[in-house]
Amino acid sequence: MRSLISYHFSEAYSHLQTDYLNPANYDITPKNRSEIAKLTYMLSKEANMNTDHPYVVYQRATYGDVPLWVVLNTLTFGQISKMYSLLTASLKAKISLHFHAVSEKELAQYLKTLTHFRNVCAHNERLFSFRCRIDIPDTRLHGKLSIPRKGTQYLQGKSDLFAVVIALRYLLSRKDFSTFRQELSRLISTLLKQSPMLPEERLLTAMGFPGGWKSLTRYRL
Repeated sequence: MRSLISYHFSEAYSHLQTDYLNPANYDITPKNRSEIAKLTYMLSKEANMNTDHPYVVYQRATYGDVPLWVVLNTLTFGQISKMYSLLTASLKAKISLHFHAVSEKELAQYLKTLTHFRNVCAHNERLFSFRCRIDIPDTRLHGKLSIPRKGTQYLQGKSDLFAVVIALRYLLSRKDFSTFRQELSRLISTLLKQSPMLPEERLLTAMGFPGGWKSLTRYRL
């Protein structure tokens, strides 16, 4: 996402500070105005005051300007997610094209959800039963896996840990996701062997995993 934002933003405007600090180069709607102000303030602070990253200090001291591709390396996953959500519709569309069967709106939802789960991991909170306040979009995979519904709402794979797995299925390459799925399956098997009193169904339910979750790689997106 860092590379894609940097490439497409610089292609549309430039990599210079004057452009990525210009609110007019974002989706400057009344709803977004305050968030864009926060974003550009944060980017300005990273470009002009950051002393923790030698490459930022070097660019600032040598050229008097910190390019977008440099300043993006200092941002957290959450900040990258926020920046993407505030880009113009055309830029978000161009970036989302790099992910098969993912629209710009869906990509924003995936990134927000992944940010929440990433923060749970970073803060050493309990992950397996965590529920996010943001749902990922309904996907073909929800239907293919026959996930039960209550009315029109899927009961699994929306705001739970399985939602992360679905998001990664859409965002990772098929090869990388296959490696991830195999490792995840191995970890679950290891845990169940070490916890003989814990039924597999109970664990999967807590994580939001349907019984046939391993078949994720069988279906086209």
